[in-house]
Amino acid sequence: MNSAPAVAAPAAPRRVSFQTIQTASVFLLLVALCVVSSVRTETFFTWRNLVDNLLTNAACIGVIACGMTFVMVAGGFDLSVASITAVCGVVAVLTLTATASEGAPVAVTAAVLATLGAGLVLGGANGFLVAYVGVNPFVVTLSTMLVFRGIALVLTRGGQSIEVPGGLREAFRQFYWGRIGLFGTPYRLTLPILIFAAIFVLSAILLKKTRFGHYVYAVGGNETASWLAGVNTSLIRAVTYTLCGLSCAVAALVYTGMSNTAQAASYNGLEMIVIASVIVGGTPLGGGRGGLFYTLIGLLLLSVIENLLTQFGITEEYRNIVRGLIILIVVAVDVTVRKQTAKARA
Repeated sequence: MNSAPAVAAPAAPRRVSFQTIQTASVFLLLVALCVVSSVRTETFFTWRNLVDNLLTNAACIGVIACGMTFVMVAGGFDLSVASITAVCGVVAVLTLTATASEGAPVAVTAAVLATLGAGLVLGGANGFLVAYVGVNPFVVTLSTMLVFRGIALVLTRGGQSIEVPGGLREAFRQFYWGRIGLFGTPYRLTLPILIFAAIFVLSAILLKKTRFGHYVYAVGGNETASWLAGVNTSLIRAVTYTLCGLSCAVAALVYTGMSNTAQAASYNGLEMIVIASVIVGGTPLGGGRGGLFYTLIGLLLLSVIENLLTQFGITEEYRNIVRGLIILIVVAVDVTVRKQTAKARA
């Protein structure tokens, strides 16, 4: 007697993750805002507005956001990025002043190396305190935010604005104002966009294609389990903060090139914009998931919102309200969904 053929059990429906839904929603909102902006003004989709204005400004923030993504995926965050950027900018100008007599090539090279070194040291200090001393990231970076700002004030003798020496201004300003032709067309890309693109690609490879990147996700997902599996969790955390400091140094070179000046009080509130870009894209507080693509989507969304607020003539105090509400809504939704998911699995 032939037995009846076995009937395969129906495959369980595949669930779409909340992060996928969130990213898709943010992307759709980005497209909708672009449409609204194009209706509001005919100049929105011009090369000058999109590339020379919106994307160039976004690139400056995006450089730091790349470093912040490593920190937040690993389960931390950094409130001191604006202060680190200020110190690095001051270091750049002071180095240029000290080496001006050696000529532009030597002076600019020395300034770049000194600035990157300052970013590594300051970011490394945060990483050491968080990873090896064991102080809470909020306490550490809140404290160093004040300490680093104080260092900038000391270096500028009480907060005086310091300027790039006259003979070096044209060379150093290329970090922001430099343009590179696009394959023989009349269109040119700004150097900040190219710098951000290079850092974004390198960061994406490091985070997604290397063992270090896998460890970053593992530490953010479950630090204890990662440690039991043999991962040097302290080193991974320390390196993420060091990378964040390095990204601040690169951004400082670009920002200083824009104005050819450095001030201790510069970039107040920058840390909130950077953190918002990372969170809005889909990298949550607590880490373990997210990534640079999500940060890019969040960065573009906030940049378009800023552009739209400018078109409507919204002043800075109201922009802060909008930024704060965006962060609050995204974090509240993420926390709520996580609680519901945990209850459903229980």
